[in-house]
Amino acid sequence: MKKWVIKKVEQVNQNLHKNRIINALLNSRGISQPKEALDFLNPKIENLFNPYLLKDMDRAVERIDLAIKKREKIVIYGDYDVDGITSTSILIRAFRKLGVDVSFYIPDRLNEGYGINKDAIDYIKQLATDLIITVDCGITAVEEVEYVKELGMDIIITDHHECKDVIPNTYVINPKRHDCTYPNKNLAGCGVAFKLVQALWMRYNLSGFEEFLDLCAIGTIADIVEITGENRIIVSQGLKKLQYSEKCGIKALKSVAGISEVTSYGIAFQIAPRINAVGRLSDARIAVELFTTTDEDKAMQIAKYLDQENRSRQKIEEEILNESLIMIQNNFDLTKDRVIVLSSPFWHVGVVGIVASRLVERFHRPVILLCEDKDGLCKGSGRSIEGFNLFENLLKCDDILVKFGGHELAAGLTIEKSKISELIARLNEYAKEMDVEMFLPKLYIDLEMSSEDITFETAEEIKKLEPYGFGNPSPIFYMENLKVLSKRAVGSNNKHLKLILDKDNITYDGVYFNGYEELKDKEWDNIDVVFNLDINEWNNTKNLQLLIKAVRPHSRWVSEYFKSNYYRYLKFMDNNKLSYCNLDGINFIPKNENFLKEFVYFKKGYILVSSKKSLDELKYFIDFYKINFSKNDGFDAQFIVCPYVDEIDFMNSEVLIYDFLPGIYEYEKVLNSAKKVYNFYEEETLDLIDDFFEDIKINKEILFKVYNDLLYNELIGTIDELSVKYNINPYQMYKIIMTLKNSEVAKVFIKNDLLKLVKFKSEFENITVDDYNKKIEDLKKLFNKLKWEV
Repeated sequence: MKKWVIKKVEQVNQNLHKNRIINALLNSRGISQPKEALDFLNPKIENLFNPYLLKDMDRAVERIDLAIKKREKIVIYGDYDVDGITSTSILIRAFRKLGVDVSFYIPDRLNEGYGINKDAIDYIKQLATDLIITVDCGITAVEEVEYVKELGMDIIITDHHECKDVIPNTYVINPKRHDCTYPNKNLAGCGVAFKLVQALWMRYNLSGFEEFLDLCAIGTIADIVEITGENRIIVSQGLKKLQYSEKCGIKALKSVAGISEVTSYGIAFQIAPRINAVGRLSDARIAVELFTTTDEDKAMQIAKYLDQENRSRQKIEEEILNESLIMIQNNFDLTKDRVIVLSSPFWHVGVVGIVASRLVERFHRPVILLCEDKDGLCKGSGRSIEGFNLFENLLKCDDILVKFGGHELAAGLTIEKSKISELIARLNEYAKEMDVEMFLPKLYIDLEMSSEDITFETAEEIKKLEPYGFGNPSPIFYMENLKVLSKRAVGSNNKHLKLILDKDNITYDGVYFNGYEELKDKEWDNIDVVFNLDINEWNNTKNLQLLIKAVRPHSRWVSEYFKSNYYRYLKFMDNNKLSYCNLDGINFIPKNENFLKEFVYFKKGYILVSSKKSLDELKYFIDFYKINFSKNDGFDAQFIVCPYVDEIDFMNSEVLIYDFLPGIYEYEKVLNSAKKVYNFYEEETLDLIDDFFEDIKINKEILFKVYNDLLYNELIGTIDELSVKYNINPYQMYKIIMTLKNSEVAKVFIKNDLLKLVKFKSEFENITVDDYNKKIEDLKKLFNKLKWEV
């Protein structure tokens, strides 16, 4: 489960939109002016920036113009991912329209790797090339550019990656150049290529540069750049072009992917993986052929091949994932290791990045997967979490790396196999400097909604925020304390859950995809939900629908549930067993919030709680960690309230006693079955023990009053009702009833939750009362001693 975090939205301008929700969402996306809001909600082609604002764009266009006039040979040097493939395809199609003699080159991922290399330059020279134009690469190729010039060729770099202090000495178009003032620093590689085409069309006074937006939208979405500003225009208009595109490659790809309505989601999860697959497993050039061919039969043939390669990629990915999980289980201690680095000679370098992403999602810590070759070198990819800058931390390890590159959340690297253990040790040390909170998975929520906010008008306005993507995610909302009226399984294999919910006497339909297993056994009357707001159309009828992303019991319901059930479960701690064992093996430490969070987030073991007052302190964790009474039911339930230590399987894990256990006997049982035992201690611990004792001891005056009442009348009621009658807690009422029953003073009849007590004998002096004094006194002696030692 994830911690729910509602974003703090600074309401810079409350007059951007008449709808409160839309206004807040615009503010959260950094929009503060009405003109910005209007442009965001209505992305138009005419609002694209002038391409000549890019540094060196004028020089590059002049050089290309010279090449066209002199009928020179141009080669596009691309990259093997979707961004590189679409960038290459954009320029190929554009230059063909301009009548240019153009070819392209994309390096092989396995044998050449990313970027420009000298062998490729030699090959390109043999094609009688005059001008090389890179796309999505080249910004760090200082030596290679000089080599190109030595061979008598010119080169134009178009790229969008981070620049080093020194850039190649040639024509360089990159919005991230330190001396470039272009307003959009977040263009994808295909976006830079598109701006070059836009500039050329302006140079020659041509119309129709918009036709390249379909390919540019695919690359922009796939490269996970921010879908804001100019990128939003590119994607929004590009999706429209894609919907009705006549490019036979795009039509074929949509057909094999089964896409009828093109969305950013469909591009990201259906189109892009098929394009990426050939670059990962075989030859990316075939994808360029798909996007540049005018032969429909050939396009369909290639699209089917891409689909087949994607299936192969999925199979390989699953195999690597399963092997990785086994290696993690056998070689890593996830209660301590904060960074995972794995290597194998059998993995495919083109797929390990995807698997690393899946492992990050599962374990929420940085992951690097490496492919070993026969020469002792390992090449691979890493993915990270927010707060751990992978590029910067690899930079600290520069002395043991052959090469590396990337950014905060993703990187590629090459390292000698013998240095992997040192890399693991160093990265783990750097990770320990992070706030432990960073390792907690979080679900970020845009806004809390009220009943008044959930309207058809709001749902329709929200649609204007599309297309969604990085920087402009689909808005996620939160609503609390909805009453569950009904729930039922729906869909294939009953995987999904249909919920009818009520809030302020308004009924809502909710659908929780793949949520049936999670909630089928939960008896939650009131819940909080995280959702997307949607309009469901069925049989010409429109209904508002909550597309539920996450569910938790409402905090007030949780609090009442634990407090009301606390006394019911005290009976499982009910024993007078004494012990005088040596407790030196227990690590008594002052209560420490960071220690607690690390214990929880890294799932080091179980946390035992005996005091009812401690439950209020643990509300922070109730949101996202399972809490059980009495026993464990698997490792997911880390918190155990009123622990019945005789029946708990600690699975040789660590144990943190949050406050105290009810006696030395319980300490002995835990000590003998846990891997390591910690116990928080603070000045108030003795007071908590006193309060606990007051909760469990039987007041003989009340016992006598109950006995006296039985002499004249039967007692009928539930435990709760009887405890209210005698002004004691339910556990004490239960103990009094059991004491009377066991002493044969009363007979007890039970029907459902209703009890009937009937007098059986009248000898009060025969009643034996459990006495916890000795057990509690031994416990207090232990903590009194600690008071002077800790």
